[in-house]
Amino acid sequence: MSIELHLAVNHLPVLGLPFAGGLLAAGLAFDNAEWRRAGLWTAGLAAAAAWAVYFSGGLAADAVGGLPGISDRAVAAHAAAAWSFAWAASLAGAAALGVLRRPSRRAASAVLAALLLASALGARAAHLGGLIRHAELR
Repeated sequence: MSIELHLAVNHLPVLGLPFAGGLLAAGLAFDNAEWRRAGLWTAGLAAAAAWAVYFSGGLAADAVGGLPGISDRAVAAHAAAAWSFAWAASLAGAAALGVLRRPSRRAASAVLAALLLASALGARAAHLGGLIRHAELR
């Protein structure tokens, strides 16, 4: 069940943070406070999901360890990238939730920058995760 959980939830933060960033950017571009708030809430939820993905990943690594075609090195690289992503997502999510009371343009812009960085780290972690099992990505 552990690997199924990891595979089921791993897209939530990887796709959720950029989606939150898009909502936030649209809210800034169109001066729409509701969209900014929606982006901030989405960022907080996606960031929380990053930890569910990270912790289920340890169980998934145990489940696939020793299987033919699975590289321990690839698993370790993915785990290290996932650790960085989980922390970056957490910081961006905490910042997003922290500015919800007063989502000024300046604060929302800072959160957007944090979301972009976290999203890039998420894309890297996801790519490294794909390399574990998908030979066509290598």
